[in-house]
Amino acid sequence: MPATRIPSLLYYVGSHQLLKEVAARLRLIATPDDRLPEGLWEKNHAIRRDAKTAAEDSESADRRRDSFEGLLWDPRQEWARRTTLVSPGSPELFTRPDLPPFLTAWRDGEAAWPFAGEPFPRDFLLAGHPLLRLRALLPDWPDPGYARDRVHLDAGEQLAAGLLLARGDRFDLLAQVVEAAGRALLDEVRPAFGTSAREGTARALRDALADDRRRRDPLFGEYAAEPDPEPDQRWIAIDWDAVRRAVDADSPELRRQAPELVAHPRCPAELRALVAARWTDRLVWSRLLSDRPTALDLLRTLPMRRDRSLSAALSYVAEGGVGVDDILDLAHPADLVLRDAAGLPGAARRYLGQCVITRQDQEGARRLVRGITESADHHLGDDPGAWTIGCRLVEGPRFTGSVNELLTRAGARRPRPGAAPRADGPPAPERWAGRR
Repeated sequence: MPATRIPSLLYYVGSHQLLKEVAARLRLIATPDDRLPEGLWEKNHAIRRDAKTAAEDSESADRRRDSFEGLLWDPRQEWARRTTLVSPGSPELFTRPDLPPFLTAWRDGEAAWPFAGEPFPRDFLLAGHPLLRLRALLPDWPDPGYARDRVHLDAGEQLAAGLLLARGDRFDLLAQVVEAAGRALLDEVRPAFGTSAREGTARALRDALADDRRRRDPLFGEYAAEPDPEPDQRWIAIDWDAVRRAVDADSPELRRQAPELVAHPRCPAELRALVAARWTDRLVWSRLLSDRPTALDLLRTLPMRRDRSLSAALSYVAEGGVGVDDILDLAHPADLVLRDAAGLPGAARRYLGQCVITRQDQEGARRLVRGITESADHHLGDDPGAWTIGCRLVEGPRFTGSVNELLTRAGARRPRPGAAPRADGPPAPERWAGRR
């Protein structure tokens, strides 16, 4: 092993004293009293700090989710809805097919808008549900006072929201939107809103939305299996043979639509595998990892690449997709997983081309680092011999397995679960949301 190369596993060692002991055994330093190679201790400290941050973030997210769930669904908290500002980070609650009863009553015209004249939850501005976002168009929508959080709907979003109301016979709300002077509709969609409101039909809004979607969505405009699919239906029938030919030809337009393509619930598994093998975009991979059966097969069969970051994609995996344990069990080789999680030399640049890196962008890496450190502490503990074996294995040319396979082999010389446990032995890692 070249003296200048630091094994990726070494960065995850649990203490400064143990780090020096293992580094000496690997001959990176002459004795445990010598100075560590430049950057090793600093990166080791950052990894442990990120693991702690991930644990704190997980606990905070659980509390916030429970609080927001109660605010929306518990009738005993009705009094709090008018005065409580909900912290950002829970818009996924609005992706569920059902709405909270108080919003359903408003949608069906049985109750007034419950937030009129009051500060409203910021998450409503981030929600994907058209009924909630449409409130930004209506004249009784209160002035938010949060200019940076304001959501401005584009033409397609306005048409989709209007069509949803028209299909529900809420032409009274459509009329309100049309009559709202100067602040509601874009000029290009106003005729469709006006025609639908006058006629009492959804035709004009449907036609306008279909034209808009054909212009911006190649899957809808070029690969639809039906001549006139419903424009407000996200998952239309697709001509998969035509798509496969375009992928083979590396179509630039289809490459831009790849995240939506692989997220389609009827996308053939072999086509997802083809896209996964050819394209490394993190949004594409976040959608691939969100479909659990597909993702498990890809992690088993496709080796990691230096230009592909699983940690960046993990930040945006949907609920029900793969978790940290799945990646530690299946993604291989372990060296690239360890380097990707901690941003070590030799791994892909996670945020290539991004001018701004958000906290959510970094969430997947922190969760993966947490999972690795907990698993490493469980399997290897404070045994310098086990850590040394693991470091040599991960650097060896013949080991191509996953992180958990690496840790299991390296920790095999430690006491078995059936043996008398050491008093200071590390506990098994706890299960937490997203770890699976």
